[in-house]
Amino acid sequence: MKSYGQYCPIAKSVEVLGERWSILVMRELLIGSTRFNDIARGLPGMSRTLLSKRLREFESAGLIDRLGNEYLLTPSGQQLRPIVFGLGQWGEEWLLTEPDPADLDPVSLFWHAHARFRTSELPDRRVVIAFVLDDRPERFWVVVESVGCSVCAADPGFDVDVTVSAPLPAFYKIFYSQLDIDTALRSGALRFEGETAIVRRMRRVLDLIDANELGLDPSAPRPVWRA
Repeated sequence: MKSYGQYCPIAKSVEVLGERWSILVMRELLIGSTRFNDIARGLPGMSRTLLSKRLREFESAGLIDRLGNEYLLTPSGQQLRPIVFGLGQWGEEWLLTEPDPADLDPVSLFWHAHARFRTSELPDRRVVIAFVLDDRPERFWVVVESVGCSVCAADPGFDVDVTVSAPLPAFYKIFYSQLDIDTALRSGALRFEGETAIVRRMRRVLDLIDANELGLDPSAPRPVWRA
């Protein structure tokens, strides 16, 4: 890590976190990703070589411990939570405008979003939600079970309880609080179709949990990706 040559806590912090991708790697760790492939899945534009380098740097700086195949935050790393998510709140208020198509990646979006769905609103049984993108060929299935929640890029083979449809930019705006769910429904940009009792609950399910609350309980089920 390059030094600024200043005995200043801000300079010392930026030496650790100011390199390209560092804050985003920390974001993945803070939301509960502990395995290399899961961290990489949330950072589709980052090379695996650079990710390995950043994780080694974090370990050297005392932000994480590597235990077997997992990277676990230390108390020092956990204390970055309000800083990292505070940046997110500031960016959401001041920087998010109309999404640039070049910035929209459906895999990354649904990987991050599915871990924040309010699945406690759903019945105590397996519930399958299919997401259809009006403007893209990709499809995603979120499978909610008692052991946790997983997102699939291929049909998992279960009966679908509800289908949620919208263009990809609308999903981004909804998940990043730029478009109210009720407004999207009234305009027809967002549609629900399926079992009535579950459809009624989908507004609440898609009202994402604050990202700052994720990863706090190390015993909680981790998000799962199924290819």
